[in-house]
Amino acid sequence: MGFRNMLSFCPSPNFRNMFQVLPNGLELECQHTIKSHGGQLARNHKHDWLILLLLVVIEIILNVINPFYRFVGEDMMTDLKYPMKDNTVPVWAVPFYAVLLPIAFFLLYYLRRKDVYDLHHSILGLLFAVLITGVLTDAIKDAVGRPRPDFFWRCFDGRDEYDKWGNVVCHGKASDIKEGHKSFPSGHTSWSFAGLGFLALYLSGKIKCFDRRGHVAKLCIIFLPILAACLVGVSRVDDYWHHWQDVFAGGLLGLVVATFCYLQFFPPPYDTEGWGPYAYFRAVEESRSNSRPVQPWGGTSIQGINREHSAVNSNVDHNLDSTFDAMESGRRELPRKKNICPDLTLIIVLGGQNARDPVGCPHNKNMELKLPEPFHRFVGEDMMTDLKYPLKDNTVPFWAVPIIAIILPFTVIIIFYFLRRDVYDLHQAVLGLLFSVLITGVITDAIKDAVGRPRPDFFWRCFPDGKGVFHNVTGDVQCTGLKSVIKEGHKSFPSGHTSWSFAGLTFLAWYLSGKIRVFDRRGHIAKLCIIFVPLLLAALVGVSRVDDYWHHWQDVFAGGLIGTTVASFCYLQFFPPPYDVDGWAPHAYFHMLAELQGDNQSSTNNGNRLTVRQSELESVYARSHVSDANAHDSNSILEEMESGRRY
Repeated sequence: MGFRNMLSFCPSPNFRNMFQVLPNGLELECQHTIKSHGGQLARNHKHDWLILLLLVVIEIILNVINPFYRFVGEDMMTDLKYPMKDNTVPVWAVPFYAVLLPIAFFLLYYLRRKDVYDLHHSILGLLFAVLITGVLTDAIKDAVGRPRPDFFWRCFDGRDEYDKWGNVVCHGKASDIKEGHKSFPSGHTSWSFAGLGFLALYLSGKIKCFDRRGHVAKLCIIFLPILAACLVGVSRVDDYWHHWQDVFAGGLLGLVVATFCYLQFFPPPYDTEGWGPYAYFRAVEESRSNSRPVQPWGGTSIQGINREHSAVNSNVDHNLDSTFDAMESGRRELPRKKNICPDLTLIIVLGGQNARDPVGCPHNKNMELKLPEPFHRFVGEDMMTDLKYPLKDNTVPFWAVPIIAIILPFTVIIIFYFLRRDVYDLHQAVLGLLFSVLITGVITDAIKDAVGRPRPDFFWRCFPDGKGVFHNVTGDVQCTGLKSVIKEGHKSFPSGHTSWSFAGLTFLAWYLSGKIRVFDRRGHIAKLCIIFVPLLLAALVGVSRVDDYWHHWQDVFAGGLIGTTVASFCYLQFFPPPYDVDGWAPHAYFHMLAELQGDNQSSTNNGNRLTVRQSELESVYARSHVSDANAHDSNSILEEMESGRRY
């Protein structure tokens, strides 16, 4: 009896309805098939498909070119002598489970529901997720050039050889050596998490995994694609083709890109409308608004009330329009009551603290963070394993960093000013950019001087003749090189090139995402590629610091994190988030509009003000009636959705 009562809590109808995806009769009225809407949908997204083809070409080029051949010394061979093995998951299998398998699910859902918006957007989002991930992965692979765990056997036939700098002299097969320098990040893993991560998000929306009804069995379905991607990543470590860090970075990269691409087309899976794309709900709303005109109570039309309201407010609108036209034409300046001197003064102080002391110039008291000696950290003989990389010049010289981090974003900001003539946007963007870069610079140099971490080429900075000298008692280095070179050798953590680049270019990415409305829910996913370009450029600057042996990878990671965080805070001080409806303009612009509207309303006479208020009340009354009518029509739909009949 007790067992029978326990089973009564899980009736069979609930289990049958858990994964129901068939549309009901009400939704069949709003079906959009390939034949009826497919052509127009493809034309609307033709630029997205063209960008997709461009990504394919870039991916092919990145696979053909040679990667960076990183320095590999004899002491580093300890983790590079794993045996060579074949791939457990061959390369040709990756597109099958990362692309074709998710598309098969998309087609099955289309055959059941006949929604071309869902089919088109899911396929387009999946392809962008996989290809953007592939381009980022291969670009980083070629730039980093990290050796694989089996590099020793790719490079040598059992007999190792090194040059005077201690670098390997490979005499193996050229194709094996080339492939041996493509360890970081894992391409199998990033592609797997991009495709199967997108599929997991898609399924979680379709079966309403987060509907708060307690059907936890749905989670098992969502975990299956993620588990498959994890097993692919594990196989790359088991086959000795990748280090664990390569797999972790590849999985993180693929999952992040897949999430961004999915949310361009679909609401989050936990949203009440997470089962369909934004375009579907927009099309349904348009069809309803065209087919059902609503009349307010009393027989008066909405248009009639609006005409009365617009006639009464014609004077106010005329004054506002003239002011807006003046702004758009560039005749309206910043408010005179705004005092920007404190901001500019602080920028000058921060700039002075970050400026390098020119050779032969008198001492400048403002350059406090560049003048002190950095902390000279203890460096013993046994620590020299990771500090014997050769001395190299900078791929990205110091003078190029302000061009990348400041001049390039400033140029884009100026272009938008000439397009829109908004001095609020120009001023706030330039001020935010400068604060972003200079605050980042102060934080970076303060940490550099306090930490004093040796650079990867510290041995050759300390001992130019290659002969190490260490203290008899403490075992610390006794450097014989130039003092200025040794001083610079103690400034590894964090990377200044990287922090400046991410500060300026992340601010630019935020700025562009607001201006081109990347997150407007219209599915033009090619806009994401525009946003990723400055971030990729900043990442490549960071990679060059590791390739030049001026920084360890931890220095670059920390510098990028500092720059990105500061840039985000500075941008949000002046602009709404890019996903906001008002994300295309600074806060000051909307504050000014509110002030103008208040000033114009206060200047009207008492009679007009009373009439305006009465008209506004009628308009509100009419809008509330329309909302009530629409709410009444939609209540039945919502009830059916909640009861499990509408999907």
